[in-house]
Amino acid sequence: MAQPRAFISFEMEDKWARDFLSQHAKDQKNDIQFYDYSVKTPFESQWKTECKKRIAATKGTIVLIGETTYKSEAVLWEIAETIRQDHYIFGIQINKDKIHSIPTGLPSKNVIRWDFYQMINWLNTWV
Repeated sequence: MAQPRAFISFEMEDKWARDFLSQHAKDQKNDIQFYDYSVKTPFESQWKTECKKRIAATKGTIVLIGETTYKSEAVLWEIAETIRQDHYIFGIQINKDKIHSIPTGLPSKNVIRWDFYQMINWLNTWV
């Protein structure tokens, strides 16, 4: 059975965590597929339209939670859109020794510490 596709939502300053997660998935030889639709241009309606399509093509969203993620307009929009599409969602605290504020809309019970195997367990619940 193929692993579910996941959309990764993150603040641009946390791009390193997205890169690390993607590389870790490859190193572990998983079938996990991630979509990257980073905000490279100003937040505008065209981006939202394309992002909706990307989220719709996945089973759910993984939110990488860093120091300023809770203030990111793009991340907050992606969380709301994931919920609007009734998709799965969970968050990962990206810093080992810090706990950052959880963005609005992301249930705190759906937030884990950085643990690749726990993430795989979450993804396996996405049926």
